Amino acid sequence: MAKGSSSYLAPDTYHSMSPSDEELIFLHCMLRSSNLDKTMSFFQALGLKETRRKDSEKGKFTLVFMATSPGAPEIEITYNWGDEEEVFAPPSRSMGHLAFATADIYTLCKELQEKGITILRPPRDGRMAFVKSPDGISVELLQKGEALAPAEPWQSMENTGSW
Repeated sequence: MAKGSSSYLAPDTYHSMSPSDEELIFLHCMLRSSNLDKTMSFFQALGLKETRRKDSEKGKFTLVFMATSPGAPEIEITYNWGDEEEVFAPPSRSMGHLAFATADIYTLCKELQEKGITILRPPRDGRMAFVKSPDGISVELLQKGEALAPAEPWQSMENTGSW
C-alpha cells in the first residue's frame, strides 16, 4: 500500500467531510505505545497490516494506523518520542478491550504462542480467548460462527494473569 494511504479512509477524511453530512463515521481507536516495534509486531501477529504512518518532528510523535484488511476500521498506534516515564501511562481497565473474530481460534492461539504471546484466557470453550499487547491492552479473540468443539491443550489450560 502506498505511503500515506489508508485502506479505510483517506488521511484527511475528517477534514474533507461536508459539515452537512449527518452520518456518523467510526474512524479509529487510538492506543498509546511505549515501544512501537513491539506493539506493531503484536498486532501483525494478529494479522493487522500498516495502512499509513505519520512522523511529527515538531510534535515528537509517530502515528501508525493498522487494519485487518482493506476497508476495515483501523487502530491508531501513538508513539510519543522520549523517556517512557515522560510519555506513557499504563492503560486503564475502563478502556475495556479490542475484539477480533477469527476462522479458527485454536490455530490463531497456537500461532500467537509460537510468536511468544501468552494466551491469558485460553479458548477452553472453542469460542473465546484473551491476550494482551506489550502495552497491556486486552485483546479478545472470538471464533467466527459456532464455537469449535473443546480440544486439548486448550480445554485443560488455566488462565494466566489478568485479561
